Amino acid sequence: MDLTSRLRTIVRSGPRAAARELTYEPDSGGYDAPIEPARVAEILGGRALTTTFGSCLVIDRRYESDRQYGCLRVGECELEALDQLQLLDPALDAGRDARRAVFIDLETTGLSGGAGTVAFLVGCGYFDLGAFQVRQFLLTSYSGERALLMAVADFFEDADLLVSYNGKTFDVPVMETRWLFHRMEMPLGRVPHFDMLHPARRLWRSRTPAGAAGDDGGCRLSTLERALFGVRRVGDVPGFEIPSRFFRFLRSGDPRPLEPVLEHNRLDLVSLAAVTAQASMLARAGAGACRNEAEALALGRVFERAGFSARAESCYRRGAGARESEVAAEALYRLGLCLRRARRFVEAADCWERLASLTEPAAVRRRPGMRELRMFATEALAIHHEHRVRDLGLARELAMFALEESSDGRRTDGLRHRVARLDRKIQRQPALLPWPRTNTDRHAPPNNTDEHRR
Repeated sequence: MDLTSRLRTIVRSGPRAAARELTYEPDSGGYDAPIEPARVAEILGGRALTTTFGSCLVIDRRYESDRQYGCLRVGECELEALDQLQLLDPALDAGRDARRAVFIDLETTGLSGGAGTVAFLVGCGYFDLGAFQVRQFLLTSYSGERALLMAVADFFEDADLLVSYNGKTFDVPVMETRWLFHRMEMPLGRVPHFDMLHPARRLWRSRTPAGAAGDDGGCRLSTLERALFGVRRVGDVPGFEIPSRFFRFLRSGDPRPLEPVLEHNRLDLVSLAAVTAQASMLARAGAGACRNEAEALALGRVFERAGFSARAESCYRRGAGARESEVAAEALYRLGLCLRRARRFVEAADCWERLASLTEPAAVRRRPGMRELRMFATEALAIHHEHRVRDLGLARELAMFALEESSDGRRTDGLRHRVARLDRKIQRQPALLPWPRTNTDRHAPPNNTDEHRR
């Protein structure tokens, strides 16, 4: 008898135990201090919310529409539809509207994820009559997690859109893990999810300032809110300190260390709404709404990725006028590619000429990243003059110039092949053009009549 059959026999022959539902309600083991929910609610300004599995703590805050948040008003951060967001994330369903878009941000017991990570604070924000309403679900003991998860699931019943910041990688997987752990239904599967982190990186990553404490110049919400809206937080709790404050609350029963955590979470939600609204406005208004040429270049890449070539071209044209040579060079490069795909070869060649003059050898030495753009522009001009202008001499000169600067073996072989072909064409040129041409017959094929031979 194999092992599977033996185990099946043991299970069937044993006494039948009464079936019960598995739950996760750990004992405190002397670790948790006695916590009075009413006292916690009074100190934090919350209330108890009763669910099927018990009660959890809910804290509500409201930011009126005329409240200033940096250079924006809160009412300006409301989303109207998904059309603009679909440009930033083509996976969104454009047929739905965002009548109730819910912004979500978690505070957890760790940043590594996995089954051991618990979301002790689930912050949710939505717009109500122009005001931004924040509802926070707070875990006061591990045994109350099922009640919190049930309350959050009920809250998402009427959501039309979920907006997060890195939520596809962290927030939503953490919540789904906890729902799955407790064998509860996961309500987020039916709700479209827009993760603002990836569009933010495409739009602003290269433009955010570096040098602040703990800031690498990336796309953290605290970085974007300062760079885009002039918001500076005072007395904000660092993110790495948040889990330890929750554990201190469980040990002591004193909820006061959680007050800065709640405020940190609320500011993250307001900033998420503001950043999403800014990206949506750029997608709707185009190049004219960009603050500078660098932002126009980034927006052009977004439009090009979504297939809106005309709008991308407009953004690249503005970016080509930048004083920063790196921004102008990339804008000219991308503009030239757009024009060439549209078969507007003369305009594309003008972009290559401007790009070649912008990336002079002195500039290339100062900025090695522009060397590749200079090589591309020179080779593109050689192709243009060989196949369209039919100026073989200039095409050979450009190809030789590119060959002298090339350090890539594959590109070098291609340039040598081009030079050799141009040499053969130049040698045959007198035989191919034995008659004087006028403007009317400059593109006519040679005629083999006796008159033309004479």
